[in-house]
Amino acid sequence: MQTLSSEALNDYLKWRDVVFSVTHAQGEDGADQSDRVYGVIMDVGLSNDFVITITAFATGEASLRTTVGGGAIGLGSDTFIAEHAKQIVTNAQSLLKTTRPMNNHGLPQGKNVYFYFLTPSGLMLSESTVEETYSQTHPFHEMFSRFTTIKVRSEELLEGSRH
Repeated sequence: MQTLSSEALNDYLKWRDVVFSVTHAQGEDGADQSDRVYGVIMDVGLSNDFVITITAFATGEASLRTTVGGGAIGLGSDTFIAEHAKQIVTNAQSLLKTTRPMNNHGLPQGKNVYFYFLTPSGLMLSESTVEETYSQTHPFHEMFSRFTTIKVRSEELLEGSRH
């Protein structure tokens, strides 16, 4: 298991503050409806110290970072990732009623998953466990799968750029 370095964690937390401050105007080109989801941020806790965060915006932009360092921003330039990001936001709209308002964006502890929805009226949250989201009957299963697909594709892109 990787260990936490304070520099990596600080970089991650700065990036995290940026993605949670994306405005409706930056995240979507559509109408400014108070209940319209324009971005989704998924935090997956692999342990109390290791969290993977993946973002998806209505524009198709996506990014991935971890608390232990590493990741990629600007993933929406890949059309495959952009389509998955757009679909995540579209799916989020139908799940909005399962979320609750949230004023902060804390990290999940243990093997939990947080789905944050960015809306013009504020931040919304749905919590689950990693195990629960693997179930095909879980309401967030498809979204979790699409985020996982973005992660896998980003790893392929990073690996390809090293050769």
